[in-house]
Amino acid sequence: MFYIVGLGNPGDQYKNTRHNVGRSFLETWSAAQGYDWNKSAPAQALYAHAALGDTSVELVLPETFMNRSGETLKYYVEKHAATIDQFIVLHDDIDLALGEIKISRGRGDGGNNGVRSIIEHLGSKDFVRVRIGIAPRHWWTGEVKRPAGGGALERYVLQPFTRREQARVAELEPQITTTLEEVVKNGPEAAMNRFN
Repeated sequence: MFYIVGLGNPGDQYKNTRHNVGRSFLETWSAAQGYDWNKSAPAQALYAHAALGDTSVELVLPETFMNRSGETLKYYVEKHAATIDQFIVLHDDIDLALGEIKISRGRGDGGNNGVRSIIEHLGSKDFVRVRIGIAPRHWWTGEVKRPAGGGALERYVLQPFTRREQARVAELEPQITTTLEEVVKNGPEAAMNRFN
């Protein structure tokens, strides 16, 4: 069993914000597939039974705020005997340009509070991550332009996507689905070799 975890903040005020891109993908994809969400109070999460190809998976949306996401994964480890290599975490990445996706495992948190919480609660960095870029590009050079740290960065990630950005994110959905299918079917190394 794989647990596909979409990071983000719960609540309507955070819908379509850049920080919620992992959570938003799972919400959109599950709706398109007709999967029903259930609530687990002990896990502090919504979950849905789904399939990627021939493989059964469980979709998980932590209902804590982003910086407490690790509590949900720790619950799955303690109560469902989940292992680190069963988690695939989708999250925003401010070091990747909008429209880019990368698969990784064993990396640091990169300043993402949700990833930091997971690392702290699991005591390990060795889980698979699908990093979805949200950073703007410089209008002249085309290089990734990471917002400055502190308040500027926080304001940027908590802002809704512009209409143009939303369209770009929507274009990524088939690629994210294919990436997840490859990770589940052939493992993260094969997926990295194919897509990174």
